[in-house]
Amino acid sequence: MEQVDLKRLKDVFSGDFGRFVKADQLALTALRKAIITGVLPPGQVIDEEVVADLLSLSRMPVRQAMGVLESEGLVTRAYKRSVTVTELTPAEIEEIYSIRATLEKLAIERAVPRYTDAHLDKVRKVLDELSEYNDNIEMFSQLNQQFHTLLYEPSEWDTLNGLIVRLRNNVARYIAISHVFIQRLHTVGPDHDKIFQACLDRDADLAGELVKEHIFNAMNLLLESFEKNAWTNDVVIARVQSDDSVS
Repeated sequence: MEQVDLKRLKDVFSGDFGRFVKADQLALTALRKAIITGVLPPGQVIDEEVVADLLSLSRMPVRQAMGVLESEGLVTRAYKRSVTVTELTPAEIEEIYSIRATLEKLAIERAVPRYTDAHLDKVRKVLDELSEYNDNIEMFSQLNQQFHTLLYEPSEWDTLNGLIVRLRNNVARYIAISHVFIQRLHTVGPDHDKIFQACLDRDADLAGELVKEHIFNAMNLLLESFEKNAWTNDVVIARVQSDDSVS
């Protein structure tokens, strides 16, 4: 696969995905992680044979994984059945974040009245860890996902939470390679602190408004990367330069 850092890809694929995971699940989990973390960047053609070889699998489970990833919007099957990591326009980014803002506001408003002190202690621990990784986008992203997942989990609406995760995954690959986002990770902490305080105060309405504001703040950082063409990967730069649809 041209333009891919094969060493980083091997590192992702060598992760601990469980000893007894089925072949198709292994391929799915490994590929999804490689896409979300930007190791396989937007627009990258994915060679099923190379992936199968790196994972020591046959091509069948890799092909099955591609089908699931396509349904999640993470890859696109193009002409002659080649598969690429899905690219998004600024307008699509704005759409995804706008939907996320509505869904995540609803999720936290439902969750806040159901919080226990023990659950909020779990959230606090993740928040404390988050503050230590303002210069590490990979660790920050992992902990940020844990933070938001814990916030919404008590809503008890699994379908809602599943939609939120899917939408978050669909923009994660751009966050991972956004110079603007990476340089301003330190600005996210105050948002998290305000949201958590509202949760401690059991103020569902305020928590909902703060989450919505937080989501749009993140969207604006990502859109700024599109406007400035500020990415860490040349594969994306070529795509963005031809896109005049910033909104």
